[in-house]
Amino acid sequence: MASFNKLKNVLMLAFDWILYSAGAADNCRVTVTQPRFQQADSSMNSVSLSCSYSTSGCSSSQPEVLWFRFLTNTHQDLCTPGCTDHQKYKVHSSEKNISLEIKDLTVDDSAVYICGIAFLDSESAHSKQTGDGTVLTVTGQLFIPS
Repeated sequence: MASFNKLKNVLMLAFDWILYSAGAADNCRVTVTQPRFQQADSSMNSVSLSCSYSTSGCSSSQPEVLWFRFLTNTHQDLCTPGCTDHQKYKVHSSEKNISLEIKDLTVDDSAVYICGIAFLDSESAHSKQTGDGTVLTVTGQLFIPS
């Protein structure tokens, strides 16, 4: 778990560096919420991971939405902001709910997925936040004897 926390801290530094922008000081505060665990069966073909956020003191502009995936000792930028693999990943958004659809689901998709929300027009340290991550466990097809 310490390794994951260390990677998350590195990710937050990278996240701040990627999204740093000029603007007036403000009180924008973002809170990001994700379910802690989600399980799926590879026969489902796809799964959607949810992420919701709330804001206080932020502009009415649309925030930047980012998704990351943590594997054992590394992380991948999946959608930052555009998805790196449009066949595999797709971001859906409505109001203050964001979901990451993962297509062609396999057991190799098991990982920790982290959603990030950033208001680029804000300098507030709290205007760029990530959720705690959703642990996705993908199992192989269940065999039901007849």
